[in-house]
Amino acid sequence: MKLLIVDDYPKIRAMLKSMYGFMFDETIEASDGTEAIELYKKHLPNWVLMDVKMKQMDGITATQKIKQFDKNAKIIVVTLFEDSLTKENAISAGAYELVPKSDLTKIGDLFFPAT
Repeated sequence: MKLLIVDDYPKIRAMLKSMYGFMFDETIEASDGTEAIELYKKHLPNWVLMDVKMKQMDGITATQKIKQFDKNAKIIVVTLFEDSLTKENAISAGAYELVPKSDLTKIGDLFFPAT
């Protein structure tokens, strides 16, 4: 299984990789939405962790474009912005879920839900 981590801050990518990378055979990193789309098409990861605010292309737009390419893409939006509009926009773009950066522990349960 493959995981794509998308965030413009290397420390956040490193933290997410240390928290969840061990659950996957391969972890790929991108620093913006444009790079995320390119890497998604190249590697076809099983899951994507996507930041919202990034310089070149934001995570909502990137989520939408990845979902247009692959309607089955599983994208978890991970953000500091916990307002209802951000969540609504993420889900409308095709995100599987929105997880606030203040509670990253929720992500593991989304990858492998209890049966």
